[in-house]
Amino acid sequence: LGGTVTHSLIHTLAGLHDAEGELINNGLPAELTERLMHASPLTTRRKIGRTWTLSVEPAIYEQVVEDWLGELAGLTLLREATVSAVTRQGNSVQAVEVMTGGESATVQPRAVVDASGTAELVRQFDPGLVEDDRQAAAGLIFTLGGVDTTLLRFPRGMALLQAIRQAAGEGRLPVDCGKAWLDLGVRENEAYVKLFLPLAHGWRAPGALDEAGRHGLAMRDSLVGFLADYEGFESVVLGHTGTLGIREGGRVRGEYCLTEDDVLAGRRFDDSIGRCCWPIEYWDPEKGVTLQYLPSGVDYEIPLRTLKVRNTDNIWVAGKCLSAEPRAQASARVAGTCWAMGEAVGKAAANGAGG
Repeated sequence: LGGTVTHSLIHTLAGLHDAEGELINNGLPAELTERLMHASPLTTRRKIGRTWTLSVEPAIYEQVVEDWLGELAGLTLLREATVSAVTRQGNSVQAVEVMTGGESATVQPRAVVDASGTAELVRQFDPGLVEDDRQAAAGLIFTLGGVDTTLLRFPRGMALLQAIRQAAGEGRLPVDCGKAWLDLGVRENEAYVKLFLPLAHGWRAPGALDEAGRHGLAMRDSLVGFLADYEGFESVVLGHTGTLGIREGGRVRGEYCLTEDDVLAGRRFDDSIGRCCWPIEYWDPEKGVTLQYLPSGVDYEIPLRTLKVRNTDNIWVAGKCLSAEPRAQASARVAGTCWAMGEAVGKAAANGAGG
């Protein structure tokens, strides 16, 4: 059970490669990389800081995954589905009712994998199994065309960010625009802008995310107007805007909780499902974005127990809602690692592990 491929505008499939540019996980992440590279010349490896990523055109990512799903026999895809009810029997999910296209459908699963990113099914099974103690800021990403990309490269990129932060500090831009990130796009003369949007405590209430999204669009328009007056951005054109991205929508209580110490120490586990070397990229709702890199040459493993919901017989998770401390989740939540999680729990659930 997961969100749509285009839930947010993503251009870097992070966490796929280690510091030497080699694939860090085989299986589905490796097959995904191969398919993306084959699908478009715009898909390229790119080094960001101390790690390598795969830069991908979002439309290409979407099409590749759509085609891949279409090749799989026996798969029923319910688009834009939401969990409307969960029937519980003891420590197991007996039935799941989902709404899709205005109609309901009921599934009686042997096992479930909650890949919603916000633990939607787990919340309905037992809200006490979800940690919401600290909420990272959400994000809204949009593209800009007609950009002189030399302005984004060091050291000129630092001058641009300083100008944006100064304008936000002086009230010429919304204050949270001062925490925005600008990055190179995948096309010529293209930039990606990542806006910083702290979420209110009651962000799950009806209408709250819509309001946050409207605030993000207002921030976007203010920043585009500011950039249009910046030397080198006179020809800037607003491109595609993604939907509000929830980086941390709650973490389940699993059989093991991945810690920040595990990440920084490069810890190994007997039940490892894969490796990760992405820095701790934490979008603190008050302080802004911080990056803490792992020591040189270090990667860590993610144990299967972080993906098995505590005291349940047939509930697994994959992706952002794994069992982890907030800053550990800020490293492990990247897309490449999430694909490795999905493959591992799919196999475990099919084989009846932990049940």
